[in-house]
Amino acid sequence: MKKTIWIGLLVSVLLAACSTGTPNTPTPLPAEVDWPTAVELLNTGEVEQVFQLHNLTVTLIFKDGQQVTTVEPRIDAIFAEVQNCGKPCSNIILATE
Repeated sequence: MKKTIWIGLLVSVLLAACSTGTPNTPTPLPAEVDWPTAVELLNTGEVEQVFQLHNLTVTLIFKDGQQVTTVEPRIDAIFAEVQNCGKPCSNIILATE
């Protein structure tokens, strides 16, 4: 019985020592990513806005305020990807130049 109590106490102390007590901060995203990575990020459901320029530059703006840019393979490719994403992307604000 005493052994069980000591093990439980030890586990509790170790878990408390591992806790930082601060909320997890998101891993910073790179400023620029390749097209396949941008599509993966889009499909996470964390993108809030998408902005497309005529020179094929696309900016993804995330719910946490981070931004990444990429170059789409053809004009309006990002809009097709948002459509393909479905429900996770249904509330994304779309903008074009």
